[in-house]
Amino acid sequence: MHIAIARFPAVPAEHDKDFRDWFAWSNDQMRGMVGLRGRRLLRAPDGSYTALVEHDSAGAFAAMLKVEAVSMIRWGLGSILNDRRQAVSYDVLVDFPTPDGCRCDARGTCSCEGAAAQPGLRLVSGGAVPAAVSCAGDDVGLP
Repeated sequence: MHIAIARFPAVPAEHDKDFRDWFAWSNDQMRGMVGLRGRRLLRAPDGSYTALVEHDSAGAFAAMLKVEAVSMIRWGLGSILNDRRQAVSYDVLVDFPTPDGCRCDARGTCSCEGAAAQPGLRLVSGGAVPAAVSCAGDDVGLP
């Protein structure tokens, strides 16, 4: 998995709603893009905004940057913000299973997909599912 984190400059108060609307609109424009797993807008207690964008790979991220719709999306942001965003990209090295990736059979035997199912990634535990794994709730993947 490849993650990009973009920190936006201060959004003028009079453009805050426009900025959030732009982000929702841009999500709609990017929906269904190959390799795009998710795109979230985060707001810190100080009111600053950060975007978290997840792709299948660095290659999928690079390909997305070349799509015409992305240029149009960036152009739309120019009328809202006075400065450019700052972005940093990361390759995920270690991951953990999520509740969506855990399955239990009728005998109560559970297995969790996640990092172990992604090429090149390992669970910190070496990929073994702990004996006392619950496949529901907040304790998924924890002994």
